Amino acid sequence: MVPDWRTIFLRRTRPVSLSVPDTPNPLKRQLGRFASVGVLNTLVGVSLIFLCYEVFGLGLTLSNAIGYGAGLALSFALNGTWTFGAKTFDAGALAKFLALVLVAFVVNLAVIQTLLALGAPYALAQITGVITYSALVFLGMKYAIFKS
Repeated sequence: MVPDWRTIFLRRTRPVSLSVPDTPNPLKRQLGRFASVGVLNTLVGVSLIFLCYEVFGLGLTLSNAIGYGAGLALSFALNGTWTFGAKTFDAGALAKFLALVLVAFVVNLAVIQTLLALGAPYALAQITGVITYSALVFLGMKYAIFKS
C-alpha cells in the first residue's frame, strides 16, 4: 500500500521551534554576549559623541570623553552582569577593568604601529589591533575581573 501524500508531507516528527536556543557551551555564549555588548556600547558611545558635539555644541575632547565614558560604563555593567554573571560590583573590579582597558589600548596601538612598520596595509593593521584589544579585554574580564 502506498502512503497518502498528506502522511508524507504533513507529518512532523518533532515540534518546530522558532526561538533561538541558548547554546549549552558557556564560552560560546559568553563570546556572543561580549560581541553583542560591544556593538551596543559602540552605538551608544558614538551616538553620544555626535549628540554632544553636533547638538549641544560641546568641544571635541569633552564630547569624546562623554561618549567613551558611557561606552566603558555600559561595557563594564552589561558584560559584568549579562556576559559573566556577576551579582555585585566593587571599586576593585572597576579599577581592574579600567587598568585592563588601558593596557589593551596600549597593546592595540603597539600592534597597529608594528604592522604598519612591517608594511601591512592600514586596514589590516587596524582590524588586527581591534581583534587584539577585544581578545585582551574579554580574557581579562573573564579570568581576572569576573572569574567564577
